[in-house]
Amino acid sequence: MREMSLYKKRLKLVRGKGVYVWDENGNKYLDAIAGIGVAILGHSNEELAIAINEQMKKLVVAGPMFHHEEKDEALEELSKFLSFEYAYFGNSGTEAVEAALKFARLYTGKKEIIAMTKAFHGRTFGSLSATWKKKYRGGFEPLVPGFKHIPFNNIEVAKEAITKETAAVIVEPIQGEGGINVIDKDYLEKVNKLCKEKDILLIFDEVQTGFGRTGEFFAYQHFGIEPDIMTLAKTLGGGFPIGAMVAKKEVADLMVPGTHASTFGGSPLACASAIAVIKTIKEKKLLEKVRKNGKYLREKLEKLKKKYDFIKRVKGMGLMLAVELEMDGKEFYKKCLEKKLLLNCTHGNVIRIMPALTVKKKEIDEAVEIMDECFSSLI
Repeated sequence: MREMSLYKKRLKLVRGKGVYVWDENGNKYLDAIAGIGVAILGHSNEELAIAINEQMKKLVVAGPMFHHEEKDEALEELSKFLSFEYAYFGNSGTEAVEAALKFARLYTGKKEIIAMTKAFHGRTFGSLSATWKKKYRGGFEPLVPGFKHIPFNNIEVAKEAITKETAAVIVEPIQGEGGINVIDKDYLEKVNKLCKEKDILLIFDEVQTGFGRTGEFFAYQHFGIEPDIMTLAKTLGGGFPIGAMVAKKEVADLMVPGTHASTFGGSPLACASAIAVIKTIKEKKLLEKVRKNGKYLREKLEKLKKKYDFIKRVKGMGLMLAVELEMDGKEFYKKCLEKKLLLNCTHGNVIRIMPALTVKKKEIDEAVEIMDECFSSLI
């Protein structure tokens, strides 16, 4: 089969524990990307495994026409950190974004969506239309009409882009796939003000930044601005597929039965995973660890920057960090892979580092030592 042939040359992983994974030949790798930030509690986390196994014995699926206690509990746990009135559960980030875009148009009665250059929101037609990079969009046109892209942190361009047909502005507080670009607080405040003045919805895509990744439970807390709609996924299930769109009451009031649904979305099994993730983050005080270890990792990366002229800068928040290089990062990525360190090269020259929130200082040291060796070999 063709799909199989596309992937057979890639690293084949067979098991994981904590921040480590093993391939089919028994080689051990330090996973500093955690499935693009998904395995937030590390691989084979005990609390998550127990929750999933217990739920498997109880009730796996209910269907969108029924309710269940696991959904109630998941909503209750989310409500401790969010003041939103409504939550739609799907299976992924791209589904959460699709729901957000649909309800932005439904609520406002307008069609135009403004997204950011370098944004990544997913690969389905709506979310892909909000995604900027040509390599993702190429070959799939025509995409959904009504989307336009503006640069981060330029309020004058934002003012010019907004029209009477603008329904929403969608933004990632930190662009992940776009290169770990952190939005300016001043810019976000001004965009928020514009949206309120013109009755435009502000959507935050926190698919990558949510659930402690940045040192706060959600990245919007760093900026003091609460959006009208927020999309969540990746870390929410700790590795089990689940996504969510949460919305304020005004938007939620339009969401009557049948407006939007997902067969598998918000299943008892998925909700049990989300409950376990949220409770574990709280009980193990992982936010404190992220702040402490994020600072430690950043200091180590800044030392590498001083040592190597081709490191342009270190950027990000918490344990969502990156080093931006003056050159293409593919060769460095390959060398790290050879040294049994898993990283991610995005946007061509940005090396993304997003380990599990449970990562220890000695594991950070190990990762940075390998990076140092690999950088040294490029001189």
